[in-house]
Amino acid sequence: MSANIVFFAVIMLAFVIVLYARRGHGGGGARDYFVASGQFGGFLLFFLSVGETYSIGSILGFPAATYVQGTPFVLWFLGYIVLAFPLGYFVNPLIWRAGRRVGAMTGVDLFRFYFESRGLEKLVALNAIICLVPLGEMQFVGLLGVLKAFHWPVSGFVPMAGAAGVTFVWILLSGIRAPAYVSFIKDTLVVVAVLLVGMAALRALGVDGAATQTVAESPVHRPGEGNLLVMSTILFQAAGFCVAPANIAFLFTARSDRIVRRNQIVMPLYMLMFPFLYAVAMFARHGGGAGAMANDVFMTSATTLLPGWAVGLVAAACGLSGLVILAGNCLTLGPLVSHNLLHGLSDRGQRRGAQVVIGGYLLFSVVAADHLTSVMTVLNTLFYMGISQIIPGMIAIVLRKGVGAFPIGAGLVVGDCVSAGLALFGPQPAAVNAGMVGLLWNVAIVGVLEGIRRYQAGEAAMRAAGRK
Repeated sequence: MSANIVFFAVIMLAFVIVLYARRGHGGGGARDYFVASGQFGGFLLFFLSVGETYSIGSILGFPAATYVQGTPFVLWFLGYIVLAFPLGYFVNPLIWRAGRRVGAMTGVDLFRFYFESRGLEKLVALNAIICLVPLGEMQFVGLLGVLKAFHWPVSGFVPMAGAAGVTFVWILLSGIRAPAYVSFIKDTLVVVAVLLVGMAALRALGVDGAATQTVAESPVHRPGEGNLLVMSTILFQAAGFCVAPANIAFLFTARSDRIVRRNQIVMPLYMLMFPFLYAVAMFARHGGGAGAMANDVFMTSATTLLPGWAVGLVAAACGLSGLVILAGNCLTLGPLVSHNLLHGLSDRGQRRGAQVVIGGYLLFSVVAADHLTSVMTVLNTLFYMGISQIIPGMIAIVLRKGVGAFPIGAGLVVGDCVSAGLALFGPQPAAVNAGMVGLLWNVAIVGVLEGIRRYQAGEAAMRAAGRK
């Protein structure tokens, strides 16, 4: 009973915070609704951005994958997150400045304004939408795994529908301010929850023995084996993290590029939770998980090691993580449709249209979590592969290079096809990340087509000068 009380008390507190966030902003336009009119300071931007980084996927997924794969997973996973922060220190302020110059509300707006092409805008928007689709289902699967700890006598569909309803109400009430404000309490609880479970796991293991056993049981590779795949994955996903649709949308909520850069300095502090999540995985591997399924490792360890009230607190932290990320994804996807795909809508129409899209997205995600998990898993593996194919276009934008829209669009399509084809149907050449191979093809296509375009433009200019 105490676990239920703590859990619902935290959820109610989050509702109070959402109502507080709405004060003075209930009648704002689409720009205020989706990116807070670019007025967030460092505090709100920090928690909003960290909320995207340290999600329910990290809390549950990191110990789950470590439990199954051992140390090799830890190396590439932590590697790409650690690299993303210094990379973002230089890249994110450039993206913010590019957006501020044209008043962008989504990352796709940058492609419309800088390349002056509606076709490229729609192509980039569709690419982002397809990549975002499975993320909603992921949050619901994670939430369902957390709520199993309560053993409620209802089908899984009921709590997932309830979570969708909560998320939709948050979004209706406060827009982007809802996940930003709730992230403060969510991240505080996440740190407390991970420390509680991690320290209990270390105590149960015995701190001295845990590390030795872990190293001994980790898979051993021959020198050089898999290193190229690991390094290419780290580089590729770190770059992809910087151009992910939600990350760009969150950047546009910031008041200045200085705030954006300063946040990148302090964000690595949240890496402190991963050693404790690692300890939880080792506790499960050494029998503490009692034969739990991989995705249940964290919550099973929590229920085994902690008293009821603490289990409720841990579940609330994980639940808020899922809801915050879900709200952020919804507020990223909605304007991609109502603002970028459907031109001509009024300011109010963009907001209302996005809310309809968000409602449909939440409903689809609940159904997918209940029936289409295998399909969504395949799509999720393609997330970074698809998102990262906009990197050549983004480089041209932030450096103000005069590249044509057609080369950028053609490179994007080729990069997507090569990445997806290799990931789903073919071997990875020379053990390189399939997305990186696609990106290299993307860059090559852009380079060749841009060279042809400039050559043709030069020829046309020479003929025109000759006629004169």
